[in-house]
Amino acid sequence: MFKKVLTILISSLFIGNIVAWFSGAAPIDFKKVAYSESETEQLQFLKTELEQDHSDTELMLQLGQLYSYHNEIDRADELLSLAYQQDPDNMLVKAAYFSNDGKLAGAMFDPVMGIYKLYRLRYAMSQVDAAAVQANSDFNVRLVRLLTFSFVGEISGHFDRVFEDEDWFNAVIDEDPAALPAEVRQLVYLALANAYWVKGQEDSSEFSIASDYFQKAESLADCPSTLQDACKQLSQMVVTLGKA
Repeated sequence: MFKKVLTILISSLFIGNIVAWFSGAAPIDFKKVAYSESETEQLQFLKTELEQDHSDTELMLQLGQLYSYHNEIDRADELLSLAYQQDPDNMLVKAAYFSNDGKLAGAMFDPVMGIYKLYRLRYAMSQVDAAAVQANSDFNVRLVRLLTFSFVGEISGHFDRVFEDEDWFNAVIDEDPAALPAEVRQLVYLALANAYWVKGQEDSSEFSIASDYFQKAESLADCPSTLQDACKQLSQMVVTLGKA
């Protein structure tokens, strides 16, 4: 039972950090995110379980996602790449692997002025998108895509997918809000708030939509540790709009 709960929790909390995933040739520093007490317990549990069964793809996925969530992207890659090799038809494994590979692309040094980094990032993002298209109505896979593309932004090459997912997630939430934990609904709203904040850089009218989503997110739970910068940025936007 505990293992199944972990699967749902960690799959749902696979989120990207508010950093530029692409910035030319220079490596991006994905700063490590500290583990909470409960996450430390999850980490130890998963490591112990995996030691007992080295071939369990689900455990590799969970532990790999947890590492990626905390920006231990090389450790995440070791597990997620193996999980993907073992089960390439698992769309959540595929989405998780290539989402983390997008971070690896950002973290690398590119001697050809960022050209290869951009190619690698775009390829990884196309695979995340392909996984979500094939999975279609799988909540967790679409959540990985939503969060990934929202925080990678236009450079992903698939930013418009965020707004397709917006309609899909809002329909799911409206149908039965109580069916989803508040923390999961919050992630959806934060991703959408950030996406409209990105759009607002070109059309300031989009900021009001970003503000609405952020205030919904803020009412549900404390801001996740990996999205503190995003929450501060969005909070300042709300204050600025209030003064306008």
